[in-house]
Amino acid sequence: MSDVIDNRMTFGDDAYFLGEQVLGVPLTSQHTWWLDEPLSAAQLGLMHDRMLAGPMSRLVAPATVPQARSRWVPAPVVDHLRVDTDVVQTRYVMRWFDDRLRDHLDPVRGPGWRLAAAPVSDGSQLVSFTTRHCIGDGSLIVRSIEAAVTGAAVPCLPDDTAGAHAVRTRDDLGDARRQLAAAGRAIGRAVRTARAQRKARIAAPEAPAHEAVQTPLRSKPTLPMRGIPGSDYIPPFCVVDLSVADWQQAAATRGGTANSLLMAFSAGLMVASGRVPSGSTVSVVLPTTRRGPDDWRSNVLGSASVPVHCTDKMYADLGPVRAASKAEFTRAADPQRADVGQQLEPLLRVLPHWLLKRVAERMPAALVTCSNVGRMKPPLTGLGGPPARSMMCRGVHRNVTQELMQSAGGGVTTWLQEFGDRMTLTVESLQPDLIGDNGSLARLVLLECERWGLTPLNIWS
Repeated sequence: MSDVIDNRMTFGDDAYFLGEQVLGVPLTSQHTWWLDEPLSAAQLGLMHDRMLAGPMSRLVAPATVPQARSRWVPAPVVDHLRVDTDVVQTRYVMRWFDDRLRDHLDPVRGPGWRLAAAPVSDGSQLVSFTTRHCIGDGSLIVRSIEAAVTGAAVPCLPDDTAGAHAVRTRDDLGDARRQLAAAGRAIGRAVRTARAQRKARIAAPEAPAHEAVQTPLRSKPTLPMRGIPGSDYIPPFCVVDLSVADWQQAAATRGGTANSLLMAFSAGLMVASGRVPSGSTVSVVLPTTRRGPDDWRSNVLGSASVPVHCTDKMYADLGPVRAASKAEFTRAADPQRADVGQQLEPLLRVLPHWLLKRVAERMPAALVTCSNVGRMKPPLTGLGGPPARSMMCRGVHRNVTQELMQSAGGGVTTWLQEFGDRMTLTVESLQPDLIGDNGSLARLVLLECERWGLTPLNIWS
């Protein structure tokens, strides 16, 4: 990840954008609020108008020269607000949020985001914000909404100086040269790293037999990942509200942290679903932010892959998960320890789309992915009012089917966020052959909560 802050797309931007443009599988990010005290039309309108001037209101301007990076430009000022008058029954809250995922979004032509609200039968209110992940990762979305609620002035583009968003061919030519040079350097670094790693493996002594563990391999997809335009399929979801104090206590009494409990909880669902046998070591992927305080780029993310050994001992001792995550986070934060795949990222940027498509559409999905969004602070927790009854954040692939999800070989994805004395755990099933509906997923999540001594305050699915 370059430290240069400009309006060109980062590697993360490219990855999400090409998922939509090349595979036809966009990733929609959704942040939701279930408010006991509804916002007025004026409050929603003011928030919407401030969002129009903020970082979410950017669109992709494709490069005019091959191998040059596309860039972000300000989006036209148009209405992105929807306020429903039809009352949503409490048992259909998740259905309304799912429907908002189906609202049209386009990171090139717009709209790039949408804000929606609806009344609930018990007098509460639902609020949904959706956008494409390529436009902003979780930290940018949260900062953008917070600024819209408070009225803080924030830039629309990473480089918001006069004329910085102009699209000029000579600039694209210069960027293309830089990208080709970076790709050449990346190949050299990757070759040297591969050789060094090979020598290290030869020199390293074999691990004792009692330390060996069986790690389930990700299965090769049986179908190419190609989007089905118009598909309305939304994978099964379950949302559980929990006490922050209970979660922290469950982690601390086992020598863990909120993060290590989230990883172990999520990996445990893989065993409970029957996807992997007890005793397996599951790689849990966690996105990590690399965003600084004045960094308004769209996606500034890294990732860490933490091995979690799924045995009954895990439920009594989180120390091994905590130690493994600390080691992996340290490695992931060190550019000198990047693996071969990370070092080859500059090369991927200059490959033709047809080749990228052939590679990407056969890549297996991660078994477990976790995102600890962190603590939401007022006034974001209630969008300017009292703290929400519940909040949810998630990223959902669109234009997919049950068959495509099953073929990709994923397992579960989870998100955790705190607000006040509560937290919300959102769980997505990516294995429809084993967990094919919301009810089945909810039963597994409740059983896993029981194993960790957690009592849900509310559950909706």
